[in-house]
Amino acid sequence: MSPERVKISEESRTREGSGCIMPEPLVTNRELTGHPEVPPDDEGLFEMRNRATLFFQGVLLTTLAAVGAFMMPASASAQTACSPTINSCGCTIVKSGSYKIGLAINSTQGLTPAGACIEIAASFVFLDAGKKTVIGPGGTTPTGIAIWVHHPFRSIFLEGRGTVISGWDVGLLIQGRQVVADDFTANTNGTAGVELNNAEAVELTNQTASSNLNYGIWVKQTSISDITNSKTLTNGNIGLYVGCSDIGPTSSGCGSGPSPGNYIFTGSIAGNTNYGVALDIGAKSTVVTNQTLGGGTHNSKDDLFDANSSCGSNKWFADDSTATNNQAGGCIK
Repeated sequence: MSPERVKISEESRTREGSGCIMPEPLVTNRELTGHPEVPPDDEGLFEMRNRATLFFQGVLLTTLAAVGAFMMPASASAQTACSPTINSCGCTIVKSGSYKIGLAINSTQGLTPAGACIEIAASFVFLDAGKKTVIGPGGTTPTGIAIWVHHPFRSIFLEGRGTVISGWDVGLLIQGRQVVADDFTANTNGTAGVELNNAEAVELTNQTASSNLNYGIWVKQTSISDITNSKTLTNGNIGLYVGCSDIGPTSSGCGSGPSPGNYIFTGSIAGNTNYGVALDIGAKSTVVTNQTLGGGTHNSKDDLFDANSSCGSNKWFADDSTATNNQAGGCIK
């Protein structure tokens, strides 16, 4: 092979390796016609090979790009962003600001890719649910989440004004921090009416969570949060549970982490299948006060339950004097 042909071949490989597709190789001292460095007799062969190489390289790159796009997971931006007035399920709040639910909404309108009606994936959000209903698919094993506040977003205020959430696996799921949720009614859901999961500094006020299949309110791996003025009635397992088991107190360690420093003030806890309020192992430095039966029936096992020996570092006081409990030593008062 002549030195001139070697030079062209090397330059062509260099450009192909860079990923750039050129109409044809750049040749030094190129004239308007022909390739001076290529012997005239070989110009046709050179052009055919060069154009064939570039053609198949372009096809390959186009194919790889299409396959890559197909295999790439959908990004948050691919989800439907909520408008300031939300009139149907299936959107995600991705920007700070004020939002409201404008109409009664339900799961038949569509869900987010994660199976939620409304997701919140931004900080500094105010959502006014406006007393509108948020209805899930229902059935004996409900699925999906009505309103889902994601970790690690913070400074979020949810105002229900009595909004009823029903027919979901979890009605209100909070995984953020510095979140206030006020005046929601979460009834006839599956795993929990309201769930705080890996959350921090949550203010849960004026919640009603009744007739859910498992828990009314579930506090899991959550710290320094307050639950005030709650009604957890006639749930299938426990009214208000602090722990990590999906079946109730196991009296064993919580592999997902403890739930320290939570305050549970003023609640009505009548008629749940097993317990009214139950603190499992891992619930530490928890204060439980003013939990009453409100004239309703006792919970089937115990009204008040603490799995920690002698209540551990938890404090119970000013609770219903008629309530039953599991602590013979008197640490639940």
